[in-house]
Amino acid sequence: MSRFGKWRAAHLRLGSAGEKAAARMFRNSGCDVLLRDYKVRKGEIDLIVRDGKNLVFAEVKTRRAKNKTQAQSFRPAQALRQKQKQRIYRAAFTYMQEIGKPEIPYRFDLIEVIFLRSRLYMMRHWRSHFGVRNMKRTEQRINLFR
Repeated sequence: MSRFGKWRAAHLRLGSAGEKAAARMFRNSGCDVLLRDYKVRKGEIDLIVRDGKNLVFAEVKTRRAKNKTQAQSFRPAQALRQKQKQRIYRAAFTYMQEIGKPEIPYRFDLIEVIFLRSRLYMMRHWRSHFGVRNMKRTEQRINLFR
């Protein structure tokens, strides 16, 4: 295996470990994890979770630190770019269509996971980090008195 192949495999393993930790966090807080790694042609979502009556589309950003000082300064949320948010939105809307467009509130959370060497060191949960939406259908009204 080439050097790049080893690095890529380690990167994927780190991301998977972060998603597992985030899923465990959601379960421990009483949520139901519905799907992990939901992928469609238009985008992907790391976790889809039911939190009471809300549907949560969660993006997990994971980093590994070499020491505590580095771990404290990491902000994985900065790696979430606008294009990635758009891919998450498209995947979420595709998922909502697949389940019949229910009239339920949903939100987009961000989970930051930081490992110190090979152990979980810190996790931050940003609820509604990039939006809260509702699938309620709004009727179009035409103003006849313009």
